[in-house]
Amino acid sequence: MPPSPVTNEDSPEDRNAVAKVWMKRGIALLSASNPSALSEALHCFEQALEIRRTLPFEESSWFRWLLTACWMNRGDVLTRLGSPSDLIAAVQSFDEAIFHLQKLPQEEDSQYRGRLALAWMNRSLALRAQATPESVAAALVSLDLANAVIEQSVTARLPVNPALLPALLLNRAALLLEVSPPRPLEVLEVAQAVLALCHPTEHQVLQAAETGLKARHAFCHAVAMLLETPPVDTRRADDWIMQATDKVDEALHLTAIWEELGMPAHFRALRHELFRYGCSLLLAYQPHFMAEFLLDVLDPEQGSPMLAKADDLYQAGLEALDLAAAEMRRRGPLDLGLKKMDRLIDVLESLSKAAERIKKRSTQV
Repeated sequence: MPPSPVTNEDSPEDRNAVAKVWMKRGIALLSASNPSALSEALHCFEQALEIRRTLPFEESSWFRWLLTACWMNRGDVLTRLGSPSDLIAAVQSFDEAIFHLQKLPQEEDSQYRGRLALAWMNRSLALRAQATPESVAAALVSLDLANAVIEQSVTARLPVNPALLPALLLNRAALLLEVSPPRPLEVLEVAQAVLALCHPTEHQVLQAAETGLKARHAFCHAVAMLLETPPVDTRRADDWIMQATDKVDEALHLTAIWEELGMPAHFRALRHELFRYGCSLLLAYQPHFMAEFLLDVLDPEQGSPMLAKADDLYQAGLEALDLAAAEMRRRGPLDLGLKKMDRLIDVLESLSKAAERIKKRSTQV
């Protein structure tokens, strides 16, 4: 049943009690992650909003704080609905939330600055979803403003949600790959900063693990972009490739740990894509290292952590070995010269042996 309607005679507390019921219902619908329930959730938040706009928030920081929650949740639903008009309305909702949050006494409660930073971040997400050059650029500006709020909290020695800055930086990395022109060199720096924040807890905290995996994915994506976009800085290319394959190796070790702890399904998709990044980079630029890389990942005798059955990785690894062998044969006489053909033979033998080891491993798990 819907909450009882409010009247002009009701006290602010009584009206807010009704708004609270609408908010709880909307949050429950939003938390269900059911797309068909989003319209009803939006209705609930807008009902709460209409009530809380009548409360004396100019005289009460508490009532203003409650009003910002309505605008934030409304913006969240509109972003998820995702139509062009919804996304425009979402940005407007976050603008309203930001307006009221900036009027709150920031020094009195660390939650005020935390929600203000989150509002700027969510505004950035709504702008990014509009997917125009102008909106992506504006999304980056919103993230800069969110970062400024976090820095102000640190300067004021107020508590900061430890998950806030890694999430902000991860969103920044994604946007830097989408701006025109992309800025992959900056992505490498941002991804490294995210990993520095996540590394201490990513083996124990699920959110830190997910953020770490996504940061490694952004790093590998940026490396691939740097290597595919001329002019390529050949002096740094080998280092980028080494760092990217290290990130893949770290990600696979991390997901192996979480496999035993209970890994969310979407981790597997990230793991598979990162593994393919590693294979693709080596195939294109360093196929002679393919056998070593794959054995480190998939062979238990090499200390591989891949304890769970991972058919997708085994299959992708075998395909990569076949492609690497074909590529080395093609390059051999041209790249190595006749005097170094013995080296080519050694590499081809290592690829063949790696394939046999991986096939054997895949039948044992």
